[in-house]
Amino acid sequence: MKDRFHKVLYLILIAAAPASTAAVLLWLFSVDGTLGLFQWMGLYRILFYAVGGLGLVAPLLAFAGCRFAIFRRLSIVFAIVGIIIPLAIGGYFLRTSFIFAESTPPLLLMADGTGSSGVPNLALVFRTPHKSIRTLRYGIDSFDQVVTESGPTTNHVLPVTDLLPDSRYQWKLDDGEVCTFTTPPLTTDGNALYHFAVGSDPHFGAGLGDSASGDVAVTSKMLNYIAAPQNRFHAFFITGDLVNMGSSIGDWKAALNTFAPSTCAVPWRPLMGNHDAIINGSPQYVAYLYPNGMATQTGTSTYYRIDSGRVHFILLKMLWGVESFSPQQRQWFERQLQAIPVDDWTIVMLHSMVYASSSEFNGMAWYDPADMVSEVAPLLEQYKVDLVVSGHDHDLEFLQHNGVSYAVVGAMGGKLDPRASHLSPASIWYAPQQYGFLDVRVLPTTMELIFRDPDGQELRSFEIGQNRL
Repeated sequence: MKDRFHKVLYLILIAAAPASTAAVLLWLFSVDGTLGLFQWMGLYRILFYAVGGLGLVAPLLAFAGCRFAIFRRLSIVFAIVGIIIPLAIGGYFLRTSFIFAESTPPLLLMADGTGSSGVPNLALVFRTPHKSIRTLRYGIDSFDQVVTESGPTTNHVLPVTDLLPDSRYQWKLDDGEVCTFTTPPLTTDGNALYHFAVGSDPHFGAGLGDSASGDVAVTSKMLNYIAAPQNRFHAFFITGDLVNMGSSIGDWKAALNTFAPSTCAVPWRPLMGNHDAIINGSPQYVAYLYPNGMATQTGTSTYYRIDSGRVHFILLKMLWGVESFSPQQRQWFERQLQAIPVDDWTIVMLHSMVYASSSEFNGMAWYDPADMVSEVAPLLEQYKVDLVVSGHDHDLEFLQHNGVSYAVVGAMGGKLDPRASHLSPASIWYAPQQYGFLDVRVLPTTMELIFRDPDGQELRSFEIGQNRL
């Protein structure tokens, strides 16, 4: 009986190694960004193969142990190792689903949808180490709008909704600093319908493989320009890669602390990029930038649509490429495109570029990504999107293809890419080794695009008409 028990225990141990390895790998590949990481990053691909192979060692040694006792003893050792190492890896990255920064600064964020007056809704979002009840006061001539939380919490989401157009609002948290922002007009007598800035890839945090730590001084210069009242921006967007390692709480804290002061004056909306998702970083992104309690009218916490009168923004979750363009997101995307009136402006933002000049990366073409060109570009052309803004490529570029204009703005502080070995046929202007961001003024029938350096100096400007007309 004792021998039979030992035999059953041995078989369970041997079977547990591949089972635990498979479970951990299946979970890792189910989270945002891992599939793209495996496809593009050779080192990570080797590590994934190594972990998978580790789970097979014990069964193979057990099979050999049927004839040689030494292999049977080794199979026990490798079974234990094959259980502990994958579970340790899985547990380490699983923690980012439950453990977050205790304290984050207040961020004035744009929300999915629009308010009753046609102006985008906002929310003041932050975290505190201890539960408390906080109050937000805001208004045009006075602090007549008061939002007080219903109960103590550490996850604070204070909505700023149903704003009036073309108005200068003041706001303050409790009795703190008074901040101001300006809402966009819904009609215009020559001023912009919407004035926004967009950048990408600041890459806060320690270096990670080929991705060096971003230059905080460069990023801060751009934020200072965007937040300056005289520049009158209605909003600021980031198309991803705020941080280098999405599972690093320290990286997130560094990024949020740097960006928070600018949101005192200009509402912010960051997208998730591939680095924000590494590895199981998506829960961190959601917790800080679209937390529970922040409303979604049309989309989700990772892809959404923002409307301001005749100007419509569709922001997608596309991290490395089409691997994160799920059927559900694609169907949602098409529904949004179909619903936008013909004479309105349509602006799409995503992290992965559709057209771009670049070079090969790990033996694969980083330029004009084939899957993006074949699966995403036809949708943009079919529905006559006016402007597509992306990051991912660390430079500045303006391109046009079949009526659609494209801007690559991945130069907000991350290590700049070397000069491209392949210039896209769609390229109109390309600025390698140049930090900067894009300044966009949407007018009734034209859109002004100004690429600026970190100090706000103009690098190049373009004017485009509506693709639908």
